[in-house]
Amino acid sequence: MSTRPYRTIIRSLRFTSEEWGKAAVKIAGRDFSSTVRALLLDGPIPEPKQTVRREIVRKRMTEAEARHVQQIAWLGNNLNQIARAANQGSDPVQTIAALASLEREIRRLTDAR
Repeated sequence: MSTRPYRTIIRSLRFTSEEWGKAAVKIAGRDFSSTVRALLLDGPIPEPKQTVRREIVRKRMTEAEARHVQQIAWLGNNLNQIARAANQGSDPVQTIAALASLEREIRRLTDAR
């Protein structure tokens, strides 16, 4: 649980382009609200935020991988349908049979890889 105060009061601040240019240099990567709050309340000015750049490499799936993902999605859909039926009071024997069938299909897919 956070012990930070919940701030409910919002005030706006207007700048000319020239004023904002000077202010932006002084803020230099810091959070605007935290910096202004610190200046007004004589608190410590926060350190600039460090931006973490992560390179994302996206690999296209092969057709076989795409089919495999689709089959897994179908199995997830089937599992959701079985859970819905079980929660609505369907026959427990049918539910167990459906789960067993789903398990066999999952094993078939994992063995095929």
